[in-house]
Amino acid sequence: MERDNIKVQELIKKQLLEIITQEEEAELLVRKAYYTEEEYDALLIEGLRKLEGQLPKDSLDNWNPDFDAIKIHGEGIRKKKKIKQYVQFGYAAALLLFIGGILLYLSYPHKKEDIILHLEGQCLGIADNTEIPLIESSCLLLATDSTWIRVEQDTFGKIVQLGDLTVTRTEEGLLRIQRNQINSSNALSLKNLEIYTGPRQQCLVELEDGTRVRMNAQSRLSYPLQKGGATVVYIRGEAYVDANNRYRGVPLIIGTEKGKVMANRADFLIRSYNNETKTMLNDGKLEVYSHSLNKTRSIVCPGDFVYIGAKYVGKNQLPRDTMTYVANLDFEEAKMWTRKIRIYRNMPLWAFVDEMSRWEGFTIKRWDCIPKNKLISVSICYQSGREEVYSAIRQAGVLLHEEKGMISFCPEDKRDRVAMRQLDRNDRKLK
Repeated sequence: MERDNIKVQELIKKQLLEIITQEEEAELLVRKAYYTEEEYDALLIEGLRKLEGQLPKDSLDNWNPDFDAIKIHGEGIRKKKKIKQYVQFGYAAALLLFIGGILLYLSYPHKKEDIILHLEGQCLGIADNTEIPLIESSCLLLATDSTWIRVEQDTFGKIVQLGDLTVTRTEEGLLRIQRNQINSSNALSLKNLEIYTGPRQQCLVELEDGTRVRMNAQSRLSYPLQKGGATVVYIRGEAYVDANNRYRGVPLIIGTEKGKVMANRADFLIRSYNNETKTMLNDGKLEVYSHSLNKTRSIVCPGDFVYIGAKYVGKNQLPRDTMTYVANLDFEEAKMWTRKIRIYRNMPLWAFVDEMSRWEGFTIKRWDCIPKNKLISVSICYQSGREEVYSAIRQAGVLLHEEKGMISFCPEDKRDRVAMRQLDRNDRKLK
């Protein structure tokens, strides 16, 4: 199909007069493809010029606008716009006042809202980060198969000699292990020096290489009587280990139920029981090894945490050890048990109960009865006693039952829990 200006102008005329058929509309579309946009616009303008005065009337040709109504409508729009602006300004002002109030509250030296439970005696007026005094260290030593030696706060000097191993307690309260070569033909029935702490006891032990181990309550440290190439100890329970000042080049190895922790220079927390081992680093470098997994994890950053424990997997829910790593945890919060005043903010209730039960010596009837998502915020003195711990739990909105050193959060003890709630109400009335 060739270009035909006359035919195209004729089709454009019919289109403008609105008398074009569908076939002609299709033909115009085809012919239009042979022209550039500028050429086709020129033909369209020429067609409009020739049809001046002949085009169909538009539906708005006879329309006369109502200027008064338009003016009223415009005024209404302007009023709504002003009201919207005023509301926005009001919201902005309220937000500024709110932010200013928060900044003022944060900058004002207001009093802490922590719940302080009976801070009397040695806890009165002391700093939050003050540790339990070294002089208060106490423990039990297993000297032979059945002989126990009680180390009290007033015990000083040489305590026991086991082969080459000498155990003394300094005037500051440090339990010191030293090795002195002596001539003795007495055969020892023990392979290790066993050190135990009971409820409400902590003990600071200095090993022969200069490593210091602070044992928490209800913990055990085993130290070999025979000297080996490396410094090897076994820990069950919880301890803070400071190996930064040790003077032996051989590694320090701490054995646990699940594996071992190895270090040359480091300070860290360790917690070990039958079903788990937890380690958190503060400084230096650690190698954490799992027996069952035959796997080692190195940690080098403050707050690095490694957990080795059983996880139930598969259809039969059989326990299988796993190793988990977490970074950037709060070391000082994890080490709170070393302080005179323990401050817990939004701590899971089960973790608080776990820490307090270790210190105070009470047991839990069933751990799965403790509310899973409940948090507790409290400050408590290490000398307060278990009744104050129970009170803190009740003040957090959780009822419990206590009988002969065992506490329960279980529904079957509902009658006793209701009685305890009433007792708590009576206590508040008296206060």
